[in-house]
Amino acid sequence: MATRAFDPTALERYKQFLGDLLAELENDIIPSLSEGDLKKAPAFGTAPGAAENAAAEYADFHATTWRNLQYLRGTLHGMMSGLQAAIDNGGIVDQQVATDMNRLAQGDDLYA
Repeated sequence: MATRAFDPTALERYKQFLGDLLAELENDIIPSLSEGDLKKAPAFGTAPGAAENAAAEYADFHATTWRNLQYLRGTLHGMMSGLQAAIDNGGIVDQQVATDMNRLAQGDDLYA
């Protein structure tokens, strides 16, 4: 059976990777939806009903995409915070986290 060792350097590298993803999200992707080219719906042509139907679908797409990007942003912040907490406490986790991790590793659904 292989043993696992706590490697704060590996966590720091992963945290940096997540930070780079977060920076791209916050500096490139989100601005294109909030103030860039994707802020406004494109012209959808002159066919009868095209503008009304496509505009509504684009508005729904935009809202869903915006919401999902904000969820992703929050998730990345949370993961980075969790990694920093693990680095700060030397990889020691509380008993509930250890139990949940064991259950997940065995294929259990935590929410069942």
